[in-house]
Amino acid sequence: MPQEILFQSGGPVLFMPYTFRGAFTARRIGICWDGSRLAGRALRDAMPLLRHADALTIISIGNPGAIPDEASPQRLVEHLARLGLPAKIVAFPAAHSEIQPTILSVAADESLDLLVMGGYGHSRLQERLLGGVTREMLQCMTVPTLMSH
Repeated sequence: MPQEILFQSGGPVLFMPYTFRGAFTARRIGICWDGSRLAGRALRDAMPLLRHADALTIISIGNPGAIPDEASPQRLVEHLARLGLPAKIVAFPAAHSEIQPTILSVAADESLDLLVMGGYGHSRLQERLLGGVTREMLQCMTVPTLMSH
């Protein structure tokens, strides 16, 4: 059901973990960044929340060489700084199967209130065969997550 909501919504969707309690605040935001079109869309969709955040963390997990220089986490930090939004980068190399747990680990270590990420960036066949970060995140999320497709 969450997958269909994301595909059919036409805009960003805020998913709340079933364990979430209390009032929602988005003061410490993590931006999951892989330089993709969907990551860019999620960033743009989250901009109203980002403008009011106290701290922004760019989370880059995986193969850093796979991201083109013009879409690197450092370029994103520079772009956000021009908008008056300082951010720091947390980057780790990881195998595909380790990306989702590593994102959640960073979210816990940084005490993030919200994650921002693109959702379902690969074909459904590829997601089925190799697994997908989005699907794993929807099954095991521990932090409210704003997703865009």
